[in-house]
Amino acid sequence: MSFSDLQFSETDARKIQDRLQRVYEEVRRAAGEPGYRLAPADPERLVQLAEAAVLTQIATDIDKTGKGNLLFFADEETIEHIGSLYGDRGKRLSESYALTTMRYTLSVSRTVRTIIPKGYRTTPDNKVFFATSSVIEIPAGEMHGDVEAECTTAGMAGMGFEPGDINNMVDVLPFVASAENITPTSGGADREDIEAYRARLQLLPESFSVAGPDGAYGFWARTANPGITDTKVWMPEFDFASFGAFLAPWGITDTEIFYRALFNYFRESGTGPGNVNITVLMKDGLLPSQEVKNQVIETLSDKRVRPLTDFVHVKDPEPVEYSIIARYWIRTEDATKAQSIIDSVGLAVERFIDWQKSILGRDINPSYFHRLLMECGIKWAVIEEPSPTNLDPWQVGILSGSPQVIFEGLEDE
Repeated sequence: MSFSDLQFSETDARKIQDRLQRVYEEVRRAAGEPGYRLAPADPERLVQLAEAAVLTQIATDIDKTGKGNLLFFADEETIEHIGSLYGDRGKRLSESYALTTMRYTLSVSRTVRTIIPKGYRTTPDNKVFFATSSVIEIPAGEMHGDVEAECTTAGMAGMGFEPGDINNMVDVLPFVASAENITPTSGGADREDIEAYRARLQLLPESFSVAGPDGAYGFWARTANPGITDTKVWMPEFDFASFGAFLAPWGITDTEIFYRALFNYFRESGTGPGNVNITVLMKDGLLPSQEVKNQVIETLSDKRVRPLTDFVHVKDPEPVEYSIIARYWIRTEDATKAQSIIDSVGLAVERFIDWQKSILGRDINPSYFHRLLMECGIKWAVIEEPSPTNLDPWQVGILSGSPQVIFEGLEDE
């Protein structure tokens, strides 16, 4: 049985009415009326129809309540109650604040340190404001310093600003000539949507392990930012050649030196036992910024989360570019609805692009693209690009350029 087939009670009004009729007829026959059957126009049938309507609504409520207790079916009203069974770690993630890196430039070179306090604000439009997350000290002789800044409004309000957009200083300090962001804003997200929350709750039992399983790292990485929609965790392979080069200056006559060198190599190279690589993907297939990766590292570095002997590395997803080049034909008998089909093809292309970039490690699959096109009602399609491509767990398929999907005309069946 698949999850979608699960049903706690019968909700078909016709079947409920038929059951009422059968029970009523059996009672009448048992009461001394052999062969009794309810006539189609019998007033008793109207009573049964009214009863069936009420019972159908009750059965529907029972079915909805039963399913609502299960994670797969839980809706907005019930899913947070399921999460509450796990305490704080089961809470739904609230809105997050957009982050960026600000660069503050002095008007003159100074012989003493320049201190810019935490909370120093800058704005792109006098509507959205970013405040420095920590104190920044610009050393004597230096002309600028960089610091992380956080939007003062949660959610998507602080997103969409490119480097240089946030450049109007609100809090003016002596010797500070200008301030501007040097990275795009990132990490801002609305409250965790229900499907992301559902996926995270499914991983939550893994988080109780202190041995560092894949699922635990995946769960905790998702809690770092509600904009994270997918994670992949893996242990990098050991690089024997590089280790040999690393050992060369040490020699191997001293056992203590050998094992100390081995430990240092594992830690510094990021390969071999004890190293854990984690890649995260943001909503809409966006790659994480350094600020978001810092959030993930901070979350995973908690001593209650990371096993003491693990070295955790947050890696960028590796984009694998592909192109879309396709041609398609529509049946002649469908000429009157050709424009509707053409519009559907455009939506199918967008759907494929979103599907391809929504999950890490998802192979670039032209067969699925072909299926989406055929579901639009076309006669056939010729797909030149993309070609089938296997991706590693840390890779993601990203469209290069604009899709070229050409309608070639009408053809007979």
